[in-house]
Amino acid sequence: MKEIWRTYKGNLRPGDIIALSDKALSIAYGSIYDEKLIHPDLITKFMTYIVSKIFWAKVMHYMFLEDTLSILTSTSLNVLASHKKLSIKIGGLKHFLKPLSEAGIDTTNLPYTYVSLPMQNIDKIVNELKEQLELLSSMSINILVIDSDKCFQPKGYRNIAFATRPTRIKGIVDLGVIAYFIGRKFKKYFIEYPTPVAYTGPWLGLRTLLKVSKIVDEKREHGLGRNIIEVLRRLGRRSYDEVTWRDLGRVKHYPAIVVRIIVKK
Repeated sequence: MKEIWRTYKGNLRPGDIIALSDKALSIAYGSIYDEKLIHPDLITKFMTYIVSKIFWAKVMHYMFLEDTLSILTSTSLNVLASHKKLSIKIGGLKHFLKPLSEAGIDTTNLPYTYVSLPMQNIDKIVNELKEQLELLSSMSINILVIDSDKCFQPKGYRNIAFATRPTRIKGIVDLGVIAYFIGRKFKKYFIEYPTPVAYTGPWLGLRTLLKVSKIVDEKREHGLGRNIIEVLRRLGRRSYDEVTWRDLGRVKHYPAIVVRIIVKK
C-alpha cells in the first residue's frame, strides 16, 4: 500500500476508489499454489474427462472462442484433473463443473505451474488496506477488488447479478457453472461485467460498482494475455511450464488504478 501511495499521492482526492486486481492481491499476499504438487486420483481424472473433454469440448464447443477450445482439447488430462481437484476443494461441485477459471483460481500471468487462489479473508484485507491508505493520506479512500472472471446482470434489474466465482459484494450471487452457462447461453437477457470481489467504502449501488469494474478491467489490460494460449503465443513458448518470473517482468502490469466518480450537477 505504501507503493500505491508513492505512485498516486499527487493525484488522490477524498472519496477516490483504488481499484485492485484480485490476482495481484492474491500474489502479494502469497495466496498461490503449485499445481504440480497435486496428484489426481482415477475418479477425478474420469470426472474431468467427462466434464472437460466430452461435455464442454465436444457437446458445448460452439460456446467458445478458438483459444478457449484449444485449452480444453490440447491440455493433458492429468493437468486438467490436477486443476479440477484443487477447484473442487476450494469451490465445490458448482465450480468443478465450470470449463475454465474454476472457483476464482487463475492460471494466467503466473510462471510454471503456479496458480493464484481466491483469498478467504479478503474482507478483512481490504479493510486493513483502507485503514493503511487513509493513515498515509489523511483522506477517505475506498478500495475495490476486481477479477476479470465474468458475472451477469439480468437486463432491467439493478440490484442483483450472478457470478461465476466467489464474491463478497452485496447483490451478487455466486452460482458457479450455472451462472456461466445461462450467461453465455442466453446472452440477450444479460449484461456481462467483470466481477467485483470485495469493496469497502460508502455503498454506491451494485450497478455503479459493476460499471466501474468494467471500465477498470478495460483500462488495465491483460498483462501477457487473457489466457495461457495468448501468453504462450506472445512469449514464443510451447508449454505453460516454460514461462518464468523473468518473462512476467517483460510487460507492464497495472494492478492498481485510481477511479474518481464525478457527479454532474
